[in-house]
Amino acid sequence: MRELLPFVRLFWPSRLWIFWGAFFGLATMVASVGLLALSGWFLSAAAFAGLSVISAREFNFFTPSAGVRGFAILRTGGRYAERILSHEATFRLLASLRVWFYQRIEPLAPAGLLRHRSGDLLSRIVTDIDTLDGLFLRVISPLLIALGLAAIAGTFLWWLSPVLALIFWFFFALAGLLVPLLVRHMGNQIGRTMQQCGARLRTAAVEDMQGMADLMVYGADTRHRARLLEESERLLMQQERMARVSGLSSALMTLLAGLAAVSALFAAIPLAQQSVFDGAMLALITFGILATFEAVLPIPHAFQFLGKTREAARRLLEVTEVEPAVTFPENPCREAAGALCLKSVSFAYAGGSGAEALRDVSLSVADGAKVAIVGPSGSGKSTLAHLLVRFWDPRSGQITLGDSDLRQLSEEQLRNTITLVSQKSHIFCATMRENLLIAAPHADEQQLWQALEQAQLADFVRGLPEGLDTWAGEGGARLSGGQARRLVLARALLKNVSIWVLDEPTEGLDAVTQQQFMATLLDSLAGQTLILITHITAGLEAMDTVYFMEDGQLICSGSHRQLLRTSERYRVFTNCAGD
Repeated sequence: MRELLPFVRLFWPSRLWIFWGAFFGLATMVASVGLLALSGWFLSAAAFAGLSVISAREFNFFTPSAGVRGFAILRTGGRYAERILSHEATFRLLASLRVWFYQRIEPLAPAGLLRHRSGDLLSRIVTDIDTLDGLFLRVISPLLIALGLAAIAGTFLWWLSPVLALIFWFFFALAGLLVPLLVRHMGNQIGRTMQQCGARLRTAAVEDMQGMADLMVYGADTRHRARLLEESERLLMQQERMARVSGLSSALMTLLAGLAAVSALFAAIPLAQQSVFDGAMLALITFGILATFEAVLPIPHAFQFLGKTREAARRLLEVTEVEPAVTFPENPCREAAGALCLKSVSFAYAGGSGAEALRDVSLSVADGAKVAIVGPSGSGKSTLAHLLVRFWDPRSGQITLGDSDLRQLSEEQLRNTITLVSQKSHIFCATMRENLLIAAPHADEQQLWQALEQAQLADFVRGLPEGLDTWAGEGGARLSGGQARRLVLARALLKNVSIWVLDEPTEGLDAVTQQQFMATLLDSLAGQTLILITHITAGLEAMDTVYFMEDGQLICSGSHRQLLRTSERYRVFTNCAGD
């Protein structure tokens, strides 16, 4: 149960909603018990009064009938208030859980989330949190209501006879403790397996939908449908097993309620014969005890699915308890500017083969300089770009900006100084305008069009029926590869930073457009620092310095023309790249 404690602490801000929800839930149950018990007594007392003319005339019909109506009104009003307050508490908890989860995983991105599939993360933030939000409605609230009702009903029965109270508490404890523990034991592993099967099914479904086009092209859609069907059948099998446990639980609860009522009735009959109370009280006691068991009916169901709830909590904590690969200082340096330097930087990805992606890399980029880092695929260029924006930190060595280590900068300082346009920059399922405004929420129309002009995408957007308000589609599905990259670049151009790291910005463009694009880019970034990561030679002549990398090492550096004259490996690379 320890895995649930971090989430119970999140209930504290909603404590008043929870308290009043439980209070009105208890009031509703008291009214339900009172309604059934008083109705039983009223009918029995009226029947006894009708045995003689005198007693019939003297019998007070008005007070008990008013009590029945009062309990009925209280039950209806109490149930309405309880539903409103409890669901308000639940929705607040749901919101706080989702915000809490997002706040915990945001510092993990991207390093700490690489081992999780996108569909699995979606399942955790939606389904697992939905499972946890029932912790109050299905577990905590019913337990509080049952305990309160046990105290009230037991006190009333004790006033009539201690024996009746003991009988009631005995069977009520069996129903509220023994049966829940039994079904928890039976349903614990089933619930965990259900949660795991559901997560696998949802993850597979999301990934199959994302890759549907490729599955159809390669004729693999039939195999993947069969996999989905197999996962679905596993889930259905677990749900069937859980349904059997639910049936057993319901049968046991009904049996215990009946045994409690019958046992109390047999204990009360001698008391009625001794005139401790009249015969009509037998109906009140019997119906009242039967009605109280309504309060414990949800408890076995909650304990039955406790394994599922605990598995959901475990899955969430599995993500959120991971330490971030990168942390930012509480007391950052005031400002940082100047040359960007890498000093003997080495790096290897955690959980990988152990081979270093970067080995002893040292380079310096002066303020306002234009440099290119080139090399074949897999040479470590993108890894270096990710280190510059602190997606990861070097295993050894140091990266400095001026006199300050990058690790001394706050996250806000870093993001306002260095920006990265990566190969996998995301295009959101929104309009062109909304995608651009992510970088500059307050940018006006003129600034948006200026950024599109600089990225050479303005003519395309103007030609769209809805212009900037055209839907980009899921992941930029309505754009070509080159158009998507230029939209990402236009978004980055809206952010006022001093250092630009562009990872393969001309990928997907033809040779003529590449040259035009680089000319426009260099003009747009005049006076700013540019680090161009590429394996394409377009625009290298305009770079102040070109760094050539292979196998995670810096091989040589110089201007493009110098390297063509002095480095055979660089000449071979440029020839292969199409120069």
